[in-house]
Parts: sequence; structure tokens; C-alpha cells
Amino acid sequence: MSVVSLRTLFEFTGTNVERAAEKAKETTANVPTLVGLAAETAAKQLNAAIDADVFELLAEGWLKFKQIRDCADPSKHPPKQDTIVTLHDVEITSSNSPLLHTTVGGVPLPDLRFTLDLTAKFEAVQLVVRDARIRALRPGSASAIVRLKYGDAKLAESSTPEWKLPGEISLGAEGLAIPRLVH
Repeated sequence: MSVVSLRTLFEFTGTNVERAAEKAKETTANVPTLVGLAAETAAKQLNAAIDADVFELLAEGWLKFKQIRDCADPSKHPPKQDTIVTLHDVEITSSNSPLLHTTVGGVPLPDLRFTLDLTAKFEAVQLVVRDARIRALRPGSASAIVRLKYGDAKLAESSTPEWKLPGEISLGAEGLAIPRLVH
């Protein structure tokens, strides 16, 4: 898959971790106080966890479009033939739950589960489909917004009003399989 990382859109900070720990203390006993170096170290670990491909995270969203699902029909789309599907005014979301495990002196403390929501908007995007697999994306103008929450508390938000993406994003040799429709 491509290498457009979620981390290029958002990075955890020590302040995010500190605020989550404070929110967690309101409802859970034994939540650690994470400040300073401990919070920064935790943020680094969370950032490593979200160093994931944005288009892998959004993959299931493309499969919800009828125009894409129709490409799995070999009677309409013969093998080894590229089909270009153009979608307009597309919004796809992905919700992820990074989990922070902490220990003090080898004793595990309650985990902190964050919610990281990604919303990507495309004015137009072309999907290259062959053999019932999405092989590549050709995004036009796009924007993205990432929101970090702990429970109901919003901790941070980052947006890219003019998201700079490559002209074509390969989804690898295997691509993304489009499930065949069962009639």
C-alpha cells in the first residue's frame, strides 16, 4: 500500500496524554498522573502506533460505493482490463482507537483508550480497478481533518484544508479486493 501516514496529519503530544489521564481520573481509580517526560514518552509510543497508512485506514470506505462493488462482476468488467471509476464529492471516515498501556514498577495501571477520527474529503477521485481489486487511487483536490478524543472530551484537532497528495497512490501488487456480490 502507499505511504501516506496518518502521522503526517496528526501527532500526539505530551499535553494530549496529560489531559487524557486527567479525564480518566474522573471516572477510573488508579489512573496514573502522566506529566513531563512520562507524558512525552507515552506520546512517542502512541505516535509510533499511528504511523499507519491513511489509505489502508480508509480502504473499507471505498468498498461502500455501488460503482466500486459493481466492478467485481466479471461479466461487466473482464479480467485484466482496467476500469476507471470516478467519484465526486466523496467523504470517507475512519475511527481508530490507540491504546496506551502503562506500568509503574512493573504493576500495570488502567489503560487509556483514545479515539482518533479521520475524515477525508475529495472533490473528485478516480479509482483504478482490475480483476475485482482496487489497484490505485488518483485523488484530485482533497482535505482531511483528524480529531482526538478521550471519552467525550475533545483533546485536539488538526486539519489540512489543501491536502497535498501524490497524483496516483498505488495500493500495492495485490490491491484491495472488492467482494463479489451474491445474488
